[in-house]
Formats: sequence, C-alpha cells, structure tokens
Amino acid sequence: MAMKAPHPALLPLLCLAASCLALSTADAQYNKFLKRHLDFPKSWAENDQQYCTTMMGRRSIRCQGKNTFVHASEAQLRAVCSSGTSHGQDTRESLGTFQLTVCTRQPKGLCLYRGSSTTARIRLVCRNGLPVQYLRRI
Repeated sequence: MAMKAPHPALLPLLCLAASCLALSTADAQYNKFLKRHLDFPKSWAENDQQYCTTMMGRRSIRCQGKNTFVHASEAQLRAVCSSGTSHGQDTRESLGTFQLTVCTRQPKGLCLYRGSSTTARIRLVCRNGLPVQYLRRI
C-alpha cells in the first residue's frame, strides 16, 4: 500500500507547534538565567562572602566553581538584547555598566564562597530578545 502525502492543511499547524516549542524553550532558558544571575535589588548581607554563600544556596546552585549575580532589573537586562552591541549571532554586549557580585568557590572544604563586588559591562547570549546565558564581564 502506497503512503499518502501529508495533508496541506496540517503544514501551518505543524509550523505553529514548532514555533511554540521554540518560544517555550527560550522562556525556560530565560527563567533559568534569571534564577542563576538576577538579584535586584541586591539582597542584604554583612559582606560579599556571606552574600555569595547565602545566594548560591538560596538559588540551589551551591558547590559550583563560579557565578555572577547582576544587580539590575529584568528590563535593563532585556535591553542588552535589544540595543547592545552585537558580538556574533546571539551574543550581545551591554552599552553601559552593571553592578555585579562575582562569587568564587573557596578551594577547600565546604561549599563556601569568596565574593567580589564590581561594576562592568556584560556579555550575554540572547534568544528571542531574552537573555539566556551570562558569558562574562567586560
């Protein structure tokens, strides 16, 4: 028995389904980015070491080597994707600087962190106009 060609009316539905899947993936990546990197306004702690150890635990990303928290609003981070300088297909660099806290795991023992507050421009990966990955400070 010969196979029939797909019905032409299904093509728009298949394209819509693929678009929805791509958008939901970008949304999930954006939410993960926010959980991992956004802290605005900056949560209070007595010092950067306490801040980092507390935030890494609070965000369930403990015991990882390094993480950077950006102290800016979601709108400011999305603006990097819409108006930042392009550095490749999905990579954008901020035009202005951001307040950052860089958390680095201490080499021995428990999952404790050193923290360092700084101000710098940032480089992000963006998809569908949303930041989905923090690359580095500039």
